[in-house]
Amino acid sequence: MNKKTGFGILLLATILMAMYLWHLLKPAEKVDFSADIKPILNKNCIACHGGVKKNSGLSFLFEAEAMGVAESGKRAIIPGNGSGSELIRRLREEDPELRMPYQKPKLSDAEIELLERWIDQGAEWGEHWAYTLPEKVPLPVVSQEAGFSTGTASPFLKNDIDLFVLARMEGQPLKPNAEAPPNIIARRLALDLTGLPPDQNLFDAFTTSEITYETYVDTLLAQSGYGEKWASWWLDLARYADTKGYEKDLGRSMWPYRDWVIRALNQDMPYDQFTTEQLAGDLLPDPSVDQLIATAFHRNTMNNDEGGTDDEEFRVATVIDRTNTTFEVWQSTTIGCVQCHSHPYDPIKHEEYYNAMAFFNNSRDEDTPGEEPNVRMYGPEVQKEVDQINTWVTENGDAKTAKAYKNFLTHMEPKYQLHNCEDFTNGELADTKWLALWNKGSAHLKNVYTNNASAMYLSYWSGNNGSKIT
Repeated sequence: MNKKTGFGILLLATILMAMYLWHLLKPAEKVDFSADIKPILNKNCIACHGGVKKNSGLSFLFEAEAMGVAESGKRAIIPGNGSGSELIRRLREEDPELRMPYQKPKLSDAEIELLERWIDQGAEWGEHWAYTLPEKVPLPVVSQEAGFSTGTASPFLKNDIDLFVLARMEGQPLKPNAEAPPNIIARRLALDLTGLPPDQNLFDAFTTSEITYETYVDTLLAQSGYGEKWASWWLDLARYADTKGYEKDLGRSMWPYRDWVIRALNQDMPYDQFTTEQLAGDLLPDPSVDQLIATAFHRNTMNNDEGGTDDEEFRVATVIDRTNTTFEVWQSTTIGCVQCHSHPYDPIKHEEYYNAMAFFNNSRDEDTPGEEPNVRMYGPEVQKEVDQINTWVTENGDAKTAKAYKNFLTHMEPKYQLHNCEDFTNGELADTKWLALWNKGSAHLKNVYTNNASAMYLSYWSGNNGSKIT
């Protein structure tokens, strides 16, 4: 062997040894819980150790449960000690009666090694990206601007978003299309903002450069069609309908809520106000009629007027619907599954669902065609009389009494439905909804708390003129 050959072999051996040592000593790549670990747990473990079943008192849905002590007295996961964790031991168990997942194919060596490495690194629990605070991302630096040299003004660069588009285009055989002609832009803007083609005069003014782009957009935003178009999206989320649903699907007067949403959008109502008035407009100090109407968001539930139905069954159904819809609309989170069990994709515990539901569990649902409570709207002359009554009560009574009178005149509440009557004499329930009495008929309305009221008003009609109820 000559000196050159020996030197080459020695150099190669040194390089290989250095690579081997670097491989041994380099820090292990960080295991990501959401990307690497959670999919393994959801696929292989959640069915028996999740929200529906918690075999051996172990669940992998939430960190506290996964890190806790199981019924065996052992910890499935000991952060920093993969080999000592019961999870890893049971995954590698040779006895099929003890190995996990039970009576299912064994996890691959790569999956087990990944789980063990995650535990050795501290078993850091991660959150789904949708539930973490958004962070400001630095603008990408692009070497070319879609074929234009850096520093050259590009007509494509209108805002920061365009930089992200260009960054993705780099290295791809792609470049932006030329800017659309004015007539196409005019049509797109009108359809996007109002859902309708542009007015001919407005269209001509824009395409002939009589008005600027900004003026054209502002004009479209000022049209009533803007609120009407975009309200349709919100009304779908709020499950708006002009009928009650279920078997009879009768009509109802929900249109004032629809019009409120349209007005709110056309008036550019701030989103926090838009939210507050729909969720709790009636709880604001001295709420306006509009603020009361806004709370009809909660009244968009279906109502069952079919005779013989169980009031409590459908009352609970509406409360559940309100809970689910409120979370889906304002939290962008599906919560319906948690009604029955905790869910691997929604970080909400079973008991937390019913904590939230308690806020809505204060309504009634009755097998009647009425839509009470309603906001009563009076004509000008009657409204003057109502205002005089409210003023007199305020001046001559206390605040509590004044509030009660105003509430009664606004909503006609409290109200008691007579379909709850019993002990009939010459009477019965008509279609299970109304109390029907013949001559000298009577009925007993039980369990009604009148709060020591001095009078009760009856709403009734008679087949014979001059009939009286005493």
